[in-house]
Amino acid sequence: MKGIKRKFADVFELPSEAVYALPVLTVTGRIEVIVENYEGVIEYSPEIIRLGTSAGTLKIEGLEMDIKCMNSQCVKVTGQIDSFFYEA
Repeated sequence: MKGIKRKFADVFELPSEAVYALPVLTVTGRIEVIVENYEGVIEYSPEIIRLGTSAGTLKIEGLEMDIKCMNSQCVKVTGQIDSFFYEA
């Protein structure tokens, strides 16, 4: 199935994130992260936010973090962002 999707994306020049529902992260300095194509909030505290994505669990660490905006397509995290990574 992945081969068909890859060929479809290549032929029609579609972005990979659209075809595979991959997460898209937009980072603004150390104060904001917007995650598109997320699947849900797993953990939420001022120091740690974990989000489920099709690529795995995304862990965002920082201080005084808050979820400012959330809908079915994206979530906006603000605060002092120290790090973000996918957990193994």
